[in-house]
Amino acid sequence: MDEIWFHLSNRFETLQIQTSFVAQQGQQLVIAWLTQARQLLYKLHNDQYMQNTKDIIQNILAWIERACKQLQFQYYNAHFNITGFYRQIETLYNKEVSRRELVFCLAGLVMGTLIGYYAGINWGHISHHMHHMKAVICQQYIGIEIQIVLNIMPIIQKSNELLIQVKAASLNVVDTKICYGYSKNYRRLLNSGRHKKLPVTLGRDCTGVVVGIGQSVINFDIGDEVFLAVPSWAPGTMAEYIVVPETQVVKRPKLFTFEASASLPYSGCLAWDALVNRSAIQEGNAKGKRVLIYGGNTPVGCILTQLVKLWGGHVVTMCELNAIPVSKALGADDVIPLNDSDIVKELQLHDKFDAIFYTGGQSIDERILKQHVVPYGSYISTVPEQLTSDSLGFIFGIIFAGCVRIKLLIQYMFGFNMHQWKEGSKINATYLQALCDLADADQLQMVVDRVYGPHNIEQALHHVIDPNAIGSTIITFQ
Repeated sequence: MDEIWFHLSNRFETLQIQTSFVAQQGQQLVIAWLTQARQLLYKLHNDQYMQNTKDIIQNILAWIERACKQLQFQYYNAHFNITGFYRQIETLYNKEVSRRELVFCLAGLVMGTLIGYYAGINWGHISHHMHHMKAVICQQYIGIEIQIVLNIMPIIQKSNELLIQVKAASLNVVDTKICYGYSKNYRRLLNSGRHKKLPVTLGRDCTGVVVGIGQSVINFDIGDEVFLAVPSWAPGTMAEYIVVPETQVVKRPKLFTFEASASLPYSGCLAWDALVNRSAIQEGNAKGKRVLIYGGNTPVGCILTQLVKLWGGHVVTMCELNAIPVSKALGADDVIPLNDSDIVKELQLHDKFDAIFYTGGQSIDERILKQHVVPYGSYISTVPEQLTSDSLGFIFGIIFAGCVRIKLLIQYMFGFNMHQWKEGSKINATYLQALCDLADADQLQMVVDRVYGPHNIEQALHHVIDPNAIGSTIITFQ
């Protein structure tokens, strides 16, 4: 047995030498080919009148033919004699190799193979993520203490995905709530990989340019300018690059800048859903309807005002004094100021409303508003609802997780979209396309209050919750 191990060791050394020799020959062959190719290209470049183009092409073809023959020769000469190797094994008993040496030899081969495989897998993974990007993230659920970090640039992993270079993203009230843990349990259950937990990328919508497409993408090309919105539990959009399914994306309005277009997706979807699916108003027809919009200066309020007026309704808004001119410019028939006015008395001066929308802003007892809705009318709140799942303990959290997973399984079996959870059901590419068409027809205006860079994110978040803010707050990556 000792002789066997000795000859095995010698044979492995011989194979290693042969492999090294072939590798050196291959390297020399490649260098020779590159030198010839450089000379041919140089000759082609310096032939100003292209007199010898035909000869050069023929030389290239002949060179390729010779190269193929050399490759074939090297390939067949690189194989060692398997039959001879087995014959040598028969004579291995004449030499001496200890078992200890064999164990070390085999252990080295196994460890080297495993280390090489692990390194190859990891290097291959890293090679796809050579680029880094800026992202606005929340590291802990402790409030508005946000960081700008360099994250690994995402890559397309599914055939229906788009790689989008983000130009601008809007900040919404829900982003401030995410900093305190809003939708954390849904985030853990509905996402995969690193998106299941902290850190969380902020941003619920964005505009950008398509810079990469999956193999099965048919509605978009590289260079298309698009916008999109995502639910509160989904990976955020406030990064220089994001990857999303094409079903969530729509080509953005052409009449507006990236920053202005970024004010529309998330707030627009909430406004459209509130009108069409949750109120007594039918899509495209608000004739004869009286509508009150509390918070007419919020991003959702600005869009609601325009849609109701466009569809023929009578609009009364309630907003801060500084927002009254903007609200009237958007089409409000009447404006009730919130500063220093008795809201109850002001409302008593108006007839009751078919629909009242509470969109945020200055706090108010909602029971006051509900008293002014006609029988069978609608009261709709578009502010982020309180999620019971965010405050569940360990036991109830496990039960909740089980219920969610069962529902996910049922949805998967019946082909439903997994994104239809909470406000995810309100975010729809069909709504986005309808809003985009209105914007392109110059029937819907964008209202942008302030535009910040990523380094001013905390200032921007504080501005979002300021009752005096008018319209959207934008973060630009341009």
